[in-house]
Amino acid sequence: MKHPAITPRHSLEIDRAQMRERSLTDPLRPLWHITPPWGWLNDPNGLLVHPGPDGQDILHVFYQHNSHAPVHELIEWGHQWSDDLVHWQDPPVALTPGPAGADALGCWSGVIVEDERSDGRRVPTMVYSGHDGGPTQNCCVAVAREGDPLLRSWDKDVANPVIESAPQSVGADLPEMRDHTVWREAGRWYQVMGSGLPGQGKDGAQGGAALCFSSPDLREWTYEGPLAVGDGDVSATGTIWECPDLMRLEGPDGEVDVLTVAAWHQGDTMRSMWMVGQREGTRMTIERTGRMDLGENYFYAPQSLRLPDGRRVVIGWMQPNGTQEQRVAAGWAGSMNIPREVVLAQDGTVRFFPIREIDSLHLGEPVRLEGEEVDGAQLSGRSLDLRIAGVLGEAPIELDLLASQDGSCATRITLSRRQAKGMSGQEAWTGWLSVDRSSAADADSPWRGEDTRLLQGPVPLGSDGVVEMRVLLDRSSLEVFVDGQPLSVRVGADPSHDQVRVRAAGLEHATLRAWQMSEAYTSGRLEA
Repeated sequence: MKHPAITPRHSLEIDRAQMRERSLTDPLRPLWHITPPWGWLNDPNGLLVHPGPDGQDILHVFYQHNSHAPVHELIEWGHQWSDDLVHWQDPPVALTPGPAGADALGCWSGVIVEDERSDGRRVPTMVYSGHDGGPTQNCCVAVAREGDPLLRSWDKDVANPVIESAPQSVGADLPEMRDHTVWREAGRWYQVMGSGLPGQGKDGAQGGAALCFSSPDLREWTYEGPLAVGDGDVSATGTIWECPDLMRLEGPDGEVDVLTVAAWHQGDTMRSMWMVGQREGTRMTIERTGRMDLGENYFYAPQSLRLPDGRRVVIGWMQPNGTQEQRVAAGWAGSMNIPREVVLAQDGTVRFFPIREIDSLHLGEPVRLEGEEVDGAQLSGRSLDLRIAGVLGEAPIELDLLASQDGSCATRITLSRRQAKGMSGQEAWTGWLSVDRSSAADADSPWRGEDTRLLQGPVPLGSDGVVEMRVLLDRSSLEVFVDGQPLSVRVGADPSHDQVRVRAAGLEHATLRAWQMSEAYTSGRLEA
């Protein structure tokens, strides 16, 4: 069923040269996380490694983008690429909504796969969500133009949408259907779209769902039923699953399937979850679940890919933290979390570690402290890679970051011991990590973030309390990792506040290393 023609429009448009100038001079803008040159950024899309003009592999990251203003509407696909996973280039916008048709109301989240043709060519092909005013989003396809190894130009398929809105394709009046993960198996294409199934969760709740389709050619799709359905727990897996991603990981007992989803409920982006289980064809049995990041929606809509060296890497969206007025004044909104390597730990939980390539951003020699020097240490910086290790005793580790000289303003990281709450998974972990932003800035400060809630949760400790904590601070972007469990958050702090204070009296055999970090956009940003 085709829907009435709609004239898309932006409610807010700002001169791009003005946005670019604001963005490049904003002191809260990250220096080494993927960030749009101006305007809005959300979900990572179309992660792909593809040969560049010289035949060398290039990592492409496309993303949800609004180049007209730093607000979330009438989404297009932005694009950045890197030949080292660290330094990024800004080609022009890759895909824009049509004036009418299947994606007139936005080119929403999706993936890119390489479609192998009969002549041996591997053609990068987008599978993405369009919207034409129907009851849900739909599925569209676009193909990279020949002779363009940097993937700057794309042609939409004339048959779009290749999957119509949910009631026609699924046979149920679904509340939502959008976002994709696509793979090829036994000579056939499969994809999962995120959704929710009323009445299919625990006690009749609406459960988040991953709806599975199959196709011989990425154009003609057959509905295969739900790959998996959640329990509808709003405190965990939500009532809608956005941005599903499917991967296989090698664990201590062999390979397992891992489904990751972004849990959504009644318009709220909640958190990203991993689900470990076993897949048989188009059905997956979920055996255990956990939070990908304790920062809730500051790591959202993750998408993964396997690098040529075999590593599985995931990238998520770190949401903005501020009013629309603050975002407009800054000229940009949203960035990506640092790319993370995904591994399956001995305890069956999924862990995430910053990719090793970011070490190349270290400037000079680190600060090195040992033993009693660590407790009471005072450093400075707003762009740091800080690592603390030792054996955690009864007293917690406390780090104040982005602190004022008098200590009245600071963001506090606390790592302490706790009693395990269960026998397996994240509930069996004996560490507790929190980030407190309540004093990040004065109440009347123009830099204060709109969201200052306490973010916290369990983290793993080694035997006898052995701990390794890594803190990545990039102006307003803060990511804390404790043995592979992250907590990400956006901080609104005065740009003049750059003090770091460490309290670690209970940390035995303590070591501290801290590096200043260089920028990731050394060749400048796009001209407006």
